Amino acid sequence: MLFLDAVPKAENAPSDLINGIIQWCAQNGMTAVQKILIALVALWVGFKIIKFLKNKLKKAFDKNNLDPTLRPVILSIVSIGLKILLIIALIGYLGIPMTSFVAILGAAGLAVGMALSGTIQNVAGGIVILVFRPFKLGDYIATQGMEGTVTSIKIFSTVINTVDNKVITLPNGTLSGGNITNYSAMETRRISVYSVMAVGVDVEAVKAGIRSLVEANDKILREPDYDLVTIINNGSVTLETRVWCKTSDYWPVNDYLNREIYNYLRRENIPAPYTKVDIMK
Repeated sequence: MLFLDAVPKAENAPSDLINGIIQWCAQNGMTAVQKILIALVALWVGFKIIKFLKNKLKKAFDKNNLDPTLRPVILSIVSIGLKILLIIALIGYLGIPMTSFVAILGAAGLAVGMALSGTIQNVAGGIVILVFRPFKLGDYIATQGMEGTVTSIKIFSTVINTVDNKVITLPNGTLSGGNITNYSAMETRRISVYSVMAVGVDVEAVKAGIRSLVEANDKILREPDYDLVTIINNGSVTLETRVWCKTSDYWPVNDYLNREIYNYLRRENIPAPYTKVDIMK
């Protein structure tokens, strides 16, 4: 209740602030004009110094290879924070009453906060993403039924490009609170190809044929090594080919295995299981 009772008092803050400025100018006369000129010069010089420091900080980030997703956020926070401190210091130097000024900022902050609650949620989500790093620029992710390569991480949203070159902008508030699958997080990935055959097939002979196909591809890793697993089903036999490859080679290796195993099964006339259909009389 104390906070709510204090908010209406801000209604008189603009007039109080103006009256304070007028009284201050009347009392100080020419000295006030001189202080204002000095404050304006200090403001201009201060902005130049902040810009210089920002450029120095940017060069330091480049030299130390700071993650490009963090650079613009940190630079913006530093720049805005220094400018706010400079303005507050100059207001104090001029001797302008700060009570009314703070009341105006408090009332404005409350109104803006209520109007931009969704935006604030996105900002919080952006901070969570930048701090905990579930993905980075260039990663291939899947989330909220969409997937693509991360091309931009901003404080409000994240942008991904799909495989068919569509640009999708995701609000960080929703993104940080949902499930994210990062396909690029690990250096290696496993590929499984399933070959379904009829009962009675010489599985060991099929394994030998598929093994030769696997060993012919130098993009398939030997550590961890590949594996061939036999699965007995009702009326069929399934041979699962499990191989490991670098994440960057996933799609070429996946295409190679599916294509070459299919051609091998067709070339060797490996029978597929028959489909049983019950006809009701």
